[in-house]
Amino acid sequence: MFDKKLKYKNEKSKNQPKPTHLIEKWELPAGEILAPMAGISDSPFRRLTRRFGSGLLYSEVISAEGTRRMGDVSIDMARFDEEERPIAIQLFGSEPSQFADATPIIIERWQPDMIDINCGCPVKRFVSRSCGGFLMQDPDLIGNIVSAVKKAADIPVSVKLRSGYRKPDETAVEAAIAAEQAGASLIAIHGKYVRGWKGTVSDFEVIGRVKSAVNVPVIGNGDILSYSGVKAMVSETGCDRVMLGRWACGRPWIFQALENGYPTDDEVPELEATQKIDVLLLHYELMLERFNVPTAVHRMRKHIGWYTRGMRGASTLRGELMRVEDPDYVLNRISQFKEMVLEDT
Repeated sequence: MFDKKLKYKNEKSKNQPKPTHLIEKWELPAGEILAPMAGISDSPFRRLTRRFGSGLLYSEVISAEGTRRMGDVSIDMARFDEEERPIAIQLFGSEPSQFADATPIIIERWQPDMIDINCGCPVKRFVSRSCGGFLMQDPDLIGNIVSAVKKAADIPVSVKLRSGYRKPDETAVEAAIAAEQAGASLIAIHGKYVRGWKGTVSDFEVIGRVKSAVNVPVIGNGDILSYSGVKAMVSETGCDRVMLGRWACGRPWIFQALENGYPTDDEVPELEATQKIDVLLLHYELMLERFNVPTAVHRMRKHIGWYTRGMRGASTLRGELMRVEDPDYVLNRISQFKEMVLEDT
């Protein structure tokens, strides 16, 4: 079902070499990076973006406490396919001991390439438990968590930060330095604060300040919704790679044009509607491989909406399939929809 014609090369901007970095024993891939997103960046979606040229991958955020208690859900969330390497397993928690205890369990079970510490999630259920973005109030604690993981296992460690907890208390640079001094091999930085971030714009300047303050690779993140946006972030911040979240939803192919350079929007051809549906069908098959049928069907519902947005008749299709539990019926209806779209072209 995967059509090689879906792949395209960026001819005008492909000869823009990206900086190379060794993350201890492995090299940071040239591709841009899919952001860890709860309920979205699961193994099927990660595998799909990798086939289109995404670089380092991250798991969905996983509880360090749940992992050290040997919780089946937490441990299974860390499972990945070999084609996803290199991959970082992202953990959240509030105490260094949680991360220190969870890391050997993850390594023994799945052997990931890196452990990532979530220090930036602004969601209330994380922050209210002194996890995620709450940690941006205490750069020393972030350094202590990195140190605890490094002492617990011989594996690269990275951190995902935000500008700070609440404006104007910018702590990103201090946190990045603390993480690097504790042994972190890579830093991702989202240019918004944890509190009061809604309605604000990602601050490229703070990303640039973090890049200037540390010697490890820096990943820029926040508000990138176009090829031109990727190019602007790299140009203005000097970051080594860009992390893409919302823009990749329903568009896993965007990584292909970014694999070898930084094009502008007018340099990248738009996929045809039928090609997008082909990718949707492949995504559905990958989801059924990874999850039981009810979970796969429910997880794919939002993706169907993203892939078909803007297509004639898509709202009717989405409304119908939101109530269907049979994956064979769903796949058949999507194939019928593709034929209808083909007739319109």
